[in-house]
Amino acid sequence: MVSLLAFGHECPAASLALVPQRLRAEYLENPLGLDSAHPRLSWIVTSNQRGAKQTAYQILAATTEAKLRAGEGDLWDSGKVASDQTSQVLYAGQPLASGQRAWWAVRVWDNGDQPSDWSAPALREMGLLAPADWHGKWIGRSPFTGALPDQTQSLPQL
Repeated sequence: MVSLLAFGHECPAASLALVPQRLRAEYLENPLGLDSAHPRLSWIVTSNQRGAKQTAYQILAATTEAKLRAGEGDLWDSGKVASDQTSQVLYAGQPLASGQRAWWAVRVWDNGDQPSDWSAPALREMGLLAPADWHGKWIGRSPFTGALPDQTQSLPQL
């Protein structure tokens, strides 16, 4: 069965009681350069109904926005988790590599067990996680030799 997710768009079958928004990874919206392979995720839930509350959530994470919109959580599909937790939710999907991008979205269930629409997609990008990921060389006229610089030469005026 193929299912397309309606990210940020109204679905007649979905409840309008709860709307997940302001998705964050490590307290940042769409962060670049995360240094945790298992970042903490969070979102806020708004409602147009008094007394509505989140009773469950589902998180999808994918390698591309297109896969996420098609409902393919190739990095992680949490399944429906019975919880009112909206912050500090630990990413428990496939390990993320240095420089890897991950798109993610969340939907929540209300106290009447009705699912919300999926949130708008959010992006997070990993930083360089291991020393071997860092590449570079010294900038200058000659390679670093370990000797102290010549104190008699003046620096160029810029």
